[in-house]
Amino acid sequence: MKDLISFSLSLAQGNLILEALVERPFKEVFETIGHLNQQAAASFPEGSDEDDIGTINVSASQLRLILSVLGEMPYKRVSGLLHSMHQQMQEAKESDQ
Repeated sequence: MKDLISFSLSLAQGNLILEALVERPFKEVFETIGHLNQQAAASFPEGSDEDDIGTINVSASQLRLILSVLGEMPYKRVSGLLHSMHQQMQEAKESDQ
């Protein structure tokens, strides 16, 4: 995949993304779930704590899907994650300029 977007997320935040994705039809999300699971296995060794931080890389289309499914969850549950992702995207944009 080219033009990947990187995010630093806690294990708990990654699990929240996966929780949101599984609510969609399998054929719509299976590639993204597989992609995220591969990265999680590399970033979070067995026994990792929910607060441990790892990096995920997603394509623009995967990011759109993730944002879409998070938007369907209760705001209170996802607001911190969305804020963190937005802040990281802003920082990346500013460093590219």
